[in-house]
Amino acid sequence: MKRATVLIVLLDALAALLAAPVPVSAAKKDAWIEVQTPNFTVLSNSGEKEARKIADQFEQFRQVFHGGFPTWRVDLGKPLIIFAVKNEASLRQLLPGYWEAKGRIHPGGIYIAGEDRHFVALRTNTEGNTDYEVVYHEYTHAILNLNFRRLPVWLGEGLAEFFGNSSIHDNYVDVGRIPLSRLRTLQENKLIPIDQLFQADLHSPYYNEENRASLFYAESWAIVHYLLLDPDARKHELLTNYLKSWQDTGDALGAAQKAFGNLKEFSQTIEAYSRHPLSTGKLTAPVHSDPKSYSSRGLPPAELAAQRSLFFTHTQRLVEARVAADEAVQADPNLPLAYEALGLLAYSEEHYGAAEQAYSRAIELHSTSYFPYFFSAQARLRHNRPAKDDTPEIAAMLEEAIAMNPQFAPAYDALGTVYSLRPETRQKALAPASKAVELEPGNLRHAINLAYVLLSMDRTNDAKVLAQRIRDAAKTPEEKGEAEHLVESVTSQEAYEKAAADATERAERSVAEPLTLRASESAKAMAPVDRSEVTGNATSKKYAGETEYASEGTIVTAECNPDSRGIVTLRVGGNTLRFYYSKLSMLFVASTAKADSGDTPACKAWQGRRARLYFYKTKDKPFTGELDTIQFF
Repeated sequence: MKRATVLIVLLDALAALLAAPVPVSAAKKDAWIEVQTPNFTVLSNSGEKEARKIADQFEQFRQVFHGGFPTWRVDLGKPLIIFAVKNEASLRQLLPGYWEAKGRIHPGGIYIAGEDRHFVALRTNTEGNTDYEVVYHEYTHAILNLNFRRLPVWLGEGLAEFFGNSSIHDNYVDVGRIPLSRLRTLQENKLIPIDQLFQADLHSPYYNEENRASLFYAESWAIVHYLLLDPDARKHELLTNYLKSWQDTGDALGAAQKAFGNLKEFSQTIEAYSRHPLSTGKLTAPVHSDPKSYSSRGLPPAELAAQRSLFFTHTQRLVEARVAADEAVQADPNLPLAYEALGLLAYSEEHYGAAEQAYSRAIELHSTSYFPYFFSAQARLRHNRPAKDDTPEIAAMLEEAIAMNPQFAPAYDALGTVYSLRPETRQKALAPASKAVELEPGNLRHAINLAYVLLSMDRTNDAKVLAQRIRDAAKTPEEKGEAEHLVESVTSQEAYEKAAADATERAERSVAEPLTLRASESAKAMAPVDRSEVTGNATSKKYAGETEYASEGTIVTAECNPDSRGIVTLRVGGNTLRFYYSKLSMLFVASTAKADSGDTPACKAWQGRRARLYFYKTKDKPFTGELDTIQFF
């Protein structure tokens, strides 16, 4: 081959290589550093000076809440990990979705709140703090969720906007800065009627979470700015009075009338204030910190890859999460964090067996983190219905997680669920379930689980009060659906308890015909059974020392609750029996009916079907027993 031809081939090959996408692992390696403060972890490729600066800014911002609201909790109870990257290209590697869609805004920073960790991703080559407004806004929401059940939308967003516009300097923080965009919105538009603003929820036409430049955000910001910075408002403690009234009643409009007085006059005050809030200026909060005291170290490639995998899983970039997790394991097969990353990825994909294996490996490698214990227990709960002998081990893992981090609310929530699964431990469920709500009052899922724990303990009145509060606080369609289902469960249990009480009263008055099952029906409804007779479930375990019973009849009603308690009623002859299950996902369902063609019917299709229900007797008086298996035929 001639020398010129060789040169052309080499140039073509080089051009093709340069045109091909470069994998992250093959990109130019940056030197990454980890800076650890008392409350935050910063991972950065911007150099140690920039990493310490970002770390100190977050410590200062946290101190604003700690100093300004001494009674508030400011510790998240879980890690907040900050990726502080040097430029837009580095941020794009972490947040590719923002660059994939044409015309989408490229952020300077974002905040991701997760069950186990919170993440921040931001770039350090910015001018001023404006690019971090969204980050500070969402961090404010995280602080509010630690202290309040659910704030009215206007107040939650107003506080987040107020603190989100803070400006952080070397040794002080300016809060209450006046964003010109907010002033322009307020001055160019007619304000939302104040009574409608106070009552707005997520479905209000005024509220649009995607449009933070809207009048709703601007007006909410102006009211909070007035309440926190106006001398007269501060003197009369208007915000404190409003919060107290709101927490007592849950009535946003009533609380405003009580705290602010005549709302027409208050509206006029806000309208005048929103035109010229500059007269109040800003509040400077002195902060004492020492960035040089923070520990730092070079971040090994395996740890960086594991942290990136965790971040990608939280942002639902599961392909990238898999690549990074595999890279972490290859770089250091003995790194516990690498298996935590693999475990979280598997858990998020509902591959619970794989998640158990990964977290077990992290524990074998002497992980000092509480996450492997927590998620391993959660995976076992979701993988299969645990046998009675398994629940102590699952509870022990959750107790270990709590011992390692007593502020981690999800572990208490899960422990309450585990204890509520069995009658012999049900009384122990209340303390951890209540603790989860105490630690994260803004997490409605904890409150819902607490209500079901109360129902399992026959504390129906307490569950009813809590269910009503949950329904009032529910925001999203999913939350509203769960809240309504909880209310229905409470109503169902109330009706059953009343019917049972009425039946008992009638039976005591009647000597001729007691309200009991006829002998033949009683034998059929409460006959001890051999588990091996259940098609396809011959390996199911008996509970130690307990006899299992079976009842055959027609299912009248069935509740479909995958992760919480539900009720199934069965008609046997002229009688109706009522059973409960702890979690639908843990209930074994089998079918020998030809119509099912080997597939088990969905819960919603159970009504009207003939079935045999296998159950264990319990001390729960409103119920015949706890379901273990349903067999259709």
